[in-house]
Amino acid sequence: MIFTFDSSQVGAPVLSGSPGALRAVIKACLVDGFGAGPVASITVAAGVATVAFSGSHPYRVGSVIQIAGATPSALNGNKRTSTVVGSSITFPAPGVPDGTATGTITAKMAPAGWVELFPGALANVLAVKPSAAEASGSVLRLDDTGTTTARVVGYEFLSAISTGDGAFPTEAQFPGGLYWPKSNVASTAARPWWVFADERSFLIWTAPHASNPTHGTLFGFGDLVSDKSGDAYCGALFGGDSSVSSTSSQIAGCIGVASAGNAASNAYIARLHGGMGGAQLIKKGGAYSAGAAYSGTSSYSSTYGIPYPNGADNSLRLSPVDVFVGTSGIRGRVAGVYHTPQAVGEGFSTGAIVDGQGDYVGRSFVALRVGPTNSALSAAGTVFVDTTGPWR
Repeated sequence: MIFTFDSSQVGAPVLSGSPGALRAVIKACLVDGFGAGPVASITVAAGVATVAFSGSHPYRVGSVIQIAGATPSALNGNKRTSTVVGSSITFPAPGVPDGTATGTITAKMAPAGWVELFPGALANVLAVKPSAAEASGSVLRLDDTGTTTARVVGYEFLSAISTGDGAFPTEAQFPGGLYWPKSNVASTAARPWWVFADERSFLIWTAPHASNPTHGTLFGFGDLVSDKSGDAYCGALFGGDSSVSSTSSQIAGCIGVASAGNAASNAYIARLHGGMGGAQLIKKGGAYSAGAAYSGTSSYSSTYGIPYPNGADNSLRLSPVDVFVGTSGIRGRVAGVYHTPQAVGEGFSTGAIVDGQGDYVGRSFVALRVGPTNSALSAAGTVFVDTTGPWR
């Protein structure tokens, strides 16, 4: 199941240039959920449950809502929202008898089902890992004691909040860990964000610069969609450097960038596919990428000059983002993310919904503008995140 969250939802945590702000966002989306409150009523008719609220709520079409306290019990648990009309939503309820539910019923935005390790061990520091049995087991340690950025390191295993084995990147590769941006200034002023997750990885988009609230950076952590069966070392981490909250330069670690031509890609995987070598620098790119460039810009596929829409069929073309590890070739793909080799310009705004066609029929995508955080919108590219899934 794919979980989608953003800062404009009712009850969403606020991202700002304050210690602990990014920790709160990630913990809410992955572990706790948010927007909890009472349900006025649930009525079932012909296999469809209608949930009514007495006031505002955070749910949208495609949101995963977590219901508790209802009888019949089949209405409880995680449900994907089908429609939203005012203060009511619906979700499929096959097999549930027609009628009105009873009980003290509550609802919230469902978390993605990740696990927090060592809760409360160190202020403003978070350690999380997927709960899925098939996951590699990699752990993200996020140090959010700073203001404008947080520091992130992946580990194969964490035995205490500050003690672990198999770091990626290692201290020698990137001292102190990669940077994830929150704000260009140390303040409580809110900044926009999106989080997307499945049971093994998540993506986080933030727009840290006050002058550019519609474009930012896309980073992430978790297991790749690996080409190696049973890959135990496919945990990957994408981040930036210390200037990531306010820079006019390309952000090589952003998942919206094809980094094939950039030696400092600021992205790492736990080990080589054979289990040797420790943390490895990785690069990424989609179909027709010509070098280090943002998806959706003319320089991404400068060799071919593919317009948007494509002339022959009026289409938008999307391709998975391949991950390259040294000389060993393609390891797999970044889960859920798609690049376009077309020069889409400002054709898609952040948050725009694109319905898939052809190979992607039945899927919906959210467009995200990505680029240097301290530059005009015209310098930004566009990536697309699959909100339907499955990613694997």
